[in-house]
Amino acid sequence: MPFAQFSNQIVCHDRHRSNNRQGYSVIAGLPFAASLLFLLVASPLFAQEKSLFAQEKSLFAQEKSQAQGVQRSSLKPSVAKYFSTQLDSPTAVTKVPLDPQIERIARGLEPKTKQDLIALQRQQAEVAKKLPTVTVNLQHGNTQGSGVIISGDGYILTAAHVAGKPNQKINIILHDGTRIEGVSRGMNRDADAGLVLITNPVRSQDDPWPHACLGSSSELRNGEWVIAVGHPGGWQSDRPAVVRVGRLINQMKETLITDCALIGGDSGGPLFNLEGKLVGIHSRIGVDVEENMHVPLDEFYKSHDRLLEAKAWGSLPGFKPYIGVGGATEAQSSGRCLIDSVSSGGPAEKAGLQKGDVILRFDGQRINTFQELKDAVESMVPGDSVFVEIERETNRISLRLVIGSRDPR
Repeated sequence: MPFAQFSNQIVCHDRHRSNNRQGYSVIAGLPFAASLLFLLVASPLFAQEKSLFAQEKSLFAQEKSQAQGVQRSSLKPSVAKYFSTQLDSPTAVTKVPLDPQIERIARGLEPKTKQDLIALQRQQAEVAKKLPTVTVNLQHGNTQGSGVIISGDGYILTAAHVAGKPNQKINIILHDGTRIEGVSRGMNRDADAGLVLITNPVRSQDDPWPHACLGSSSELRNGEWVIAVGHPGGWQSDRPAVVRVGRLINQMKETLITDCALIGGDSGGPLFNLEGKLVGIHSRIGVDVEENMHVPLDEFYKSHDRLLEAKAWGSLPGFKPYIGVGGATEAQSSGRCLIDSVSSGGPAEKAGLQKGDVILRFDGQRINTFQELKDAVESMVPGDSVFVEIERETNRISLRLVIGSRDPR
């Protein structure tokens, strides 16, 4: 694909707006090399002192001495595979050999010549061509986001707030518009890490799903070039998955910060390095265009077993699901989930719940105690819509309730 065509058709070719990004716009069609030059001038990363670059060069020299293809990860994987696929899988479709000319640039050092910029553009273009095939749109209820297929048998990594509660049906749209079915598995809300499995159709080892190459976020360094992919605004027939190029700004315990511009619908989409290896999953949109948050891929590895077992735990960063009710004492409730108080203006009051109601079922789950109700609410994601079956005096009533959110602190 010609470089000009690549820059005009794929990179930053999104014009969707988001309530989180008032006034946000994307400049499309600029020559790609010019865009890179702009990034070099505008980014504060290039104001680092020469001593830092000398240190980076020394570290890079040490890396080159290691055997090629060795997985350098502080995680030290305890299993041969993650989500039924091995790290750096030879069957992955996104991996692209790194041009030796830009090895130092790929590790976070600055391009110094026009030839460096052209080589960087070429590498990014080769990787970007492979990414839409593995990037999917996920939908359930009023929620939608992005995800990435990471195994031949159809496991998909996404954000926890996109996947939602375990074992619910997920509608999946592939890159070509094909609609298939899946089911949500586990969710680590602390890290915003979620897992989905394609259930229909099922593919065999002889006909696997195209999937991304798994990398390791522990190998990343501030300043590295990264590529973000997603379906902002949902899947659209007149454009492929949208690709944006940026750099890693900062790394925290459970979050990567990049300047890859994200908007609504990108959540759950993949973040790749310049070798086409998956290193993160989009989580949240920052207030500033240079503050976009991603789940480090190693967080999925750490949660591997519980995600596969469809467990749900933790609280989503910045908010916690709630409905705004209090339960009666054990003596008062007589083995029932008796509501003793309803918060004014809360989700429960808006749904029509009243003091004295007995909760019988919550989202189809039988409820016998107030603790069971609390556990059921904890498994939800703010914004989820559920039906609550109650007993009021001698009547049974079904109410529709939208889960609210509050700061867990």
